[in-house]
Amino acid sequence: MPYSANDQKWIQDQLNTDLIGKKIVLHDSVESTNDLAKTLGLEGSQEGTVVLAYSQTRGKGRQGRNWHSEPHTGLYFSVLLHPTTSPELIHQVTLVAGVALVQAINQFSQVRAVLKWPNDVLINHKKVAGILTEFYQGGDHNGIVVGIGVNVNQSRFPVELQHIATSLAMENSGSLEKLPLIAAIINQLEKKYWTFMDGDFASIILEWNQNSDLFGKHLTLTRGDETFHGTAMKLNEEGQLIMELETGQEMAFDSGEITSME
Repeated sequence: MPYSANDQKWIQDQLNTDLIGKKIVLHDSVESTNDLAKTLGLEGSQEGTVVLAYSQTRGKGRQGRNWHSEPHTGLYFSVLLHPTTSPELIHQVTLVAGVALVQAINQFSQVRAVLKWPNDVLINHKKVAGILTEFYQGGDHNGIVVGIGVNVNQSRFPVELQHIATSLAMENSGSLEKLPLIAAIINQLEKKYWTFMDGDFASIILEWNQNSDLFGKHLTLTRGDETFHGTAMKLNEEGQLIMELETGQEMAFDSGEITSME
């Protein structure tokens, strides 16, 4: 069943936040929670507003991809934020959200979830969750929308996704309650967001590193029309991925698509 007013109250009763989730906007079905959150932001909605949908008809992934958003089984929501950072550093907010998301998921998953740069959460090398962070600006209003999708209770995926997608239920041999997971993600996001806003991005990077198995792996990174081959070394203090290319040169990337060669 779609989310109810009682569900909203239950979630908010579990929150230990001063900002995120004080206002939750519920929808049965939307095209995209990110698009709706951006519209609310442009209309002046308060920071920390959460747009939560039971399903999406045009869920958005990175680089124009769709996010498979069937009703009932997954989590689909977006958070409106107003960080005092430039649009060029939006990738840092993605990393902040990633740390919050993976730590919340690991409170419920018996099988460890890990971060894949820059915006995915994997279990057993398959995507279980993703983040889409978008900047918006118009008139007197600007900010960032953090969209989060989690595969919770799917028992199967379309054929074209079966080799890359999984769900918490499939990995943990049983369905999970969605409301406690929503509350946990919001609580973690608020905690990491204030760490970021207090200027302690270094601790975010440290936690990101601790929750990823990326480093030391041979990768292919695609950025636009360019392709790079090398070994993932670390995230630098700005949150860029440092790769040692096959030429021996080290390069820093703040965006791109990576594929493991191992």
